[in-house]
Amino acid sequence: MGKRREAQLKLTRWQYFTKNLYNNTATKTRFSYNKVVYLKSEELMDIETRSNRINVLLLLALVIMFLLTSTIHNVWIVIAYLVLVVAGQIVRLCMLPKDIQAHLTDSGYRDR
Repeated sequence: MGKRREAQLKLTRWQYFTKNLYNNTATKTRFSYNKVVYLKSEELMDIETRSNRINVLLLLALVIMFLLTSTIHNVWIVIAYLVLVVAGQIVRLCMLPKDIQAHLTDSGYRDR
C-alpha cells in the first residue's frame, strides 16, 4: 500500500526529509523516489552536510544527557534534551529548500 501511494504523490520537502531521516545523505549524490533516480545539486549536498552536523551535535547532547542523568537523577534534563531534539529536527527540516525538486535532476535511470 505504501509503495502504491508513494507513486501517486509528488515529492515534497517533508517527504524528502522523512525518507532521509535516518540516512547519511550528505555522502550520496543520488536520491531515489518513485523508482526515479535523481542527481542532487551541490547546494542540496551542502545543506545535507550542515544537517549532518546538527545530527552530530544532537548525538553529543545525548551522551551529555546520559552522563548528567546518571549523576544528578533529574527528569528535567531528559525533558530538556527532548525539547532540544525536536528543535534540532525542526531546524533540519527548515534548512531544506521549499521546492526540493528544483535541486534534483532526473538522471534517466530507474530502480527496479
